[in-house]
Amino acid sequence: MPFDDYMEQALDKISAKGLLRQIQPMEQSEGLVTRDGRRLVNLASNDYLGLGQDNALRDEFIEELSKNPCYFSSSGSALLTGAHESYKKFTDTIEKLYPGRQALLFNSGFAANSGVIRALCEIPGTLVLADKLSHASIIDGLTARGKSRFMRFAHNDAESLSKLIADYGEGYERILVVTESVFSMDGDVAPLKEIARIKKSNPKVSVYVDEAHGFCVYGPKGRGMLWQEGVDECADFVLCTCGKALGSEGAFVLCSKTARDYFINTVRPLIFSTAIAPVCLEHSAFMLKKSIAADDRRKRLSLISSEVRDTLKECEIACPSTTQIVPFILGENEKAVEAAEIFRENGFLAMPVRYPAVAKGSARLRLSLSSAIDDCALEDLLKLIRKLGNSY
Repeated sequence: MPFDDYMEQALDKISAKGLLRQIQPMEQSEGLVTRDGRRLVNLASNDYLGLGQDNALRDEFIEELSKNPCYFSSSGSALLTGAHESYKKFTDTIEKLYPGRQALLFNSGFAANSGVIRALCEIPGTLVLADKLSHASIIDGLTARGKSRFMRFAHNDAESLSKLIADYGEGYERILVVTESVFSMDGDVAPLKEIARIKKSNPKVSVYVDEAHGFCVYGPKGRGMLWQEGVDECADFVLCTCGKALGSEGAFVLCSKTARDYFINTVRPLIFSTAIAPVCLEHSAFMLKKSIAADDRRKRLSLISSEVRDTLKECEIACPSTTQIVPFILGENEKAVEAAEIFRENGFLAMPVRYPAVAKGSARLRLSLSSAIDDCALEDLLKLIRKLGNSY
């Protein structure tokens, strides 16, 4: 059977289940999105601080760029000629924010997680223990060669992690614990303090934390949830993405100098990818400085998030979130799709997340909140949640 024939049949099956994904380019600005000719409050973006769609910041950066122009292509991998002066500028800016750690830049968080975790898995004598709900990029790193020994501990369950270490750790030289700080579907937070205690009690244990949804949002100067919880020293490897709350592009891994040098020589997505364009790195450096000073935005986001979570609880809807990612759990796939349409009719874009992306019976709207939501929109959102919460 030709490829197209097979793919057409597969797509028909996906479509019949109501799970067909499509890319829909949309005009976006200042926390709003235009879809099907309507302006909607954007509850589907990871622009948590509203930095990425801030027109004043965009204009300020363009003004700076006009005074100090740079190139729009790196034209090579970082190991060849792709690391322009902007590469060092952004790296230096990161390392000032995280004293004692070195930064290694990547094109995306997916490339960083999948590549770095694969490189760590390939070190002989390593047992990797990952949270059961780890992101797909982490899973791809764990399974890239199909030979690494890894297990998955129960989600956010430090006792499950401790038991795996006790039962299997003896036969390994080193143990790598992998988790996210803030999980992207439920908006819950890893038991970072318990993981820190586990590491302290066992010299074999090292820790890898994905701060994709915590970076810029939590901790002093937005360093991340590890710093919010006061356990940043427990993490040997920290992944931060630039395309979410920072409002830019790319990602970086924080680690020791030895680890950075090792990854430069072993991580395939780094070695064989064209480096990020200088203009993007200039923008990331610009946005990082803005993010560091964005305490007012962080406070507003915290307030908005608390009000949305509290409203769901008032409606007696289960809410596992303690962060800016708030699931409106509706149960069946059809209910999530129906609720998404009701949200659109009321001026909000919220995306349905359905089985098998989440567990059966836990389909939801993923409310991805932003400090850019104004008071009127927030009040309308809370009213809508109450209305739907009382009808489902």
